[in-house]
Amino acid sequence: MAAASAALVAVAPTASADATESSGPITVLGTCGQTFAPSTSGAKAYWEVQCSSGRVRISGWVEDTASDGQCAKVKAIWPNGNTYFSPAACPKGNRKSFTSQYNSGNSVNAYLYEYDV
Repeated sequence: MAAASAALVAVAPTASADATESSGPITVLGTCGQTFAPSTSGAKAYWEVQCSSGRVRISGWVEDTASDGQCAKVKAIWPNGNTYFSPAACPKGNRKSFTSQYNSGNSVNAYLYEYDV
């Protein structure tokens, strides 16, 4: 897989982080019940941080919004080091739903990114 199209951009967590458009991936630390809707120049996504019995996961969708030869994914990383990648969304207009596995804890770092196909 080719590298992401730009460097990471951090976003402070809030109850609802509607990130503005960016040329690179948007990284967010989410806790139970938070929702996020980041976008890049060629992709957008939405996810919710879901918690149950001391475990946490993310569930949402990712969509390719540009005819630019790139695909979009969401990557999630838990404090214990476990990682999840959503299905790839491409070409333009393709939207993929996803739900990660549960991991222990109550927070998860996640970001939307694009990569060359």
